[in-house]
Amino acid sequence: MEKIHNFMAESLLSISPTASILEASHVMNDNEVHSLLVEEAGEYIGIITNHDISKKLVTGNLDPEKIQVAEFMSFPLIKLESQESMEKAAQVMRDHAIHHLAVTEHGQMLGTLSINDYHKYLVLKHPK
Repeated sequence: MEKIHNFMAESLLSISPTASILEASHVMNDNEVHSLLVEEAGEYIGIITNHDISKKLVTGNLDPEKIQVAEFMSFPLIKLESQESMEKAAQVMRDHAIHHLAVTEHGQMLGTLSINDYHKYLVLKHPK
């Protein structure tokens, strides 16, 4: 049974909840990532994804310079330990209707696991 730590991204890129959506988009684009952890006072409190931004920004006809990350982020942050199975990760994503999980090791933030990471796992598990 494959573990999350074998497929997760060991990135702790984060942004403040008071940053603008435009700033978050630039950070994601510059770092070629699809999500950022939201950090406040040294704690990770949520996550913002490119999906959150595109879905909410376009449908609301909003100005990305005036909207703060806190208004679009997903919270609370859903976390799993790095030693959990990929099957457990998929189940948690389904149960919470999310595409990104925070990954911890002994309670310390380690990285993230996305639905794309899970897809890579499936491809390796079931090669053609």
